[in-house]
Amino acid sequence: MQNETRVNLKHLLEDMRDSYSSPLEEVILTELIANALDSKATRLDFHIDTAARFLRCVDNGGGMKRPQLKGYHNIASSDKVRGQGIGFAGVGAKLSLLLAERVVTESKGGRGSRAATEWRLLNPYRAPWKFIPTSDTVPYSRGTSVTMYFTDNQPHLLKKEFVVDTIIKHFYPLLHDYLKQEILRVVYKRGIEITVNGELLTLSEAEQRIDNGFRVFLGKNRRPIGAGFLTKKVLEQGWLARLAGKVPSERHVSSGLSVSTYGKVIKTGWEWVGIMPKSAEALVGVVELPALSEVLTTNKSDFLTDAMHLRKFYRLRKAVQEAIVPVLRSLGEFATEQRANVAKNVKPLERQIETTLAGLSGEFPELDTLLGSRRGSAIGDGKANKGKEKEAGVRDGKPDTSDKVTTNLPEEEKKKKEKSEKGNAKISRKKPGLTLVLEDLGDAKDTLGRMIEDVVSVNTLHPAWKKALETKQEEYHILVVVGLILADFVAPEKHPLEFLAKFLSSWSTVGTGKAEQSRQKTLL
Repeated sequence: MQNETRVNLKHLLEDMRDSYSSPLEEVILTELIANALDSKATRLDFHIDTAARFLRCVDNGGGMKRPQLKGYHNIASSDKVRGQGIGFAGVGAKLSLLLAERVVTESKGGRGSRAATEWRLLNPYRAPWKFIPTSDTVPYSRGTSVTMYFTDNQPHLLKKEFVVDTIIKHFYPLLHDYLKQEILRVVYKRGIEITVNGELLTLSEAEQRIDNGFRVFLGKNRRPIGAGFLTKKVLEQGWLARLAGKVPSERHVSSGLSVSTYGKVIKTGWEWVGIMPKSAEALVGVVELPALSEVLTTNKSDFLTDAMHLRKFYRLRKAVQEAIVPVLRSLGEFATEQRANVAKNVKPLERQIETTLAGLSGEFPELDTLLGSRRGSAIGDGKANKGKEKEAGVRDGKPDTSDKVTTNLPEEEKKKKEKSEKGNAKISRKKPGLTLVLEDLGDAKDTLGRMIEDVVSVNTLHPAWKKALETKQEEYHILVVVGLILADFVAPEKHPLEFLAKFLSSWSTVGTGKAEQSRQKTLL
């Protein structure tokens, strides 16, 4: 019996392809691996046969029973949910229809379940598939194999070198001993092995060596949520260097800080970190954050931009910033904050901006998490105050003498304790806030400014700042810089000018009421 996928298949597949930033051949390989890992596989074997013109990926994961394998051919469906796993509904096999003559999938789903199908794309509207006899391509008790047959000598997927370099590029943490030991052993307790034509994939000794390893902690939790390393060597993509006729580099990761989750690299560069080191191109590193999977898009190739997920992302990014800033300083790649050079008019402007952001936080709730918090003290009331009074040794408005340890203390010690407890009787109240710094960003002269945690640095080396000084427009320049920097984080899906316009509009009304009242009193 022949079945058929009844959708505008080619158009849908091309839409899926376009949602990734990597070339199609790389996406096919990475999605095959990601879905195998999501199925709890501990071993993946790639077989390339140039004579028979096929590429096969075999895993020892959970496999699929016949009904699951049938649903697997519905391009428009997905059983993947956000925050779970790193693959996207068998997209590796589905996208391969754009390149392959036919795709054969065989799976063992446990309890003797075995099934195999053959699938092909005949035209943009027809993608027939059918069940076929199994052929023992899965040597494990459970697992899945996907075989892509090509009509000609496929320029990439039939080359072992390309397959190896793509796997290392996109799943580098799975092969790195430090990252496996520090964090991935918690995720993959039995480890992960990947072979290509029978050869176990490993990193060279040079790549296993690290210059600066670090751990990532979230808040007061002293158990690491991630780990990574940074090195100052210039490292290019090995296969790209070879294609360009250059000598192969000793590593396979690109310049910048790559972030991965469950071993899959999601982003590379410095923009996502919010920090630009002095020698950005000469620095290379990887940080593995399993918790990052919670803020990924469905195709697991980018970050979600809605308010709830942005807050989670900013918390994770802040933790990464705190982990790498000491490393960057030790490498001489992070300029010391010049807080002493803050102009006198910055502090009043800082307070105005705080008030402005407090007014905007209802519309842009990301501000609360993004900017951290500035704590102000306020006396509590009601139950909260009574609880604090009890802590401070007060009962019914009178000193509580039931605490013999306290009353027997020497007079001087009692005063110290009372002073400390008085402070505890205050309740902390959070409000949005930031710190403004005028700083010579010698490591990024063409950058208007940057933000690390809740500190916004305005670059005093930028030509626009120098022009602002000449024309006495420093305050407005600072406002524009702050607005543009925040726009990148609180409204990435919108044009930066939208947030900037609202920010400046809200700022223009700050203090207007008090100023008008003062003016009227003066007139009277």
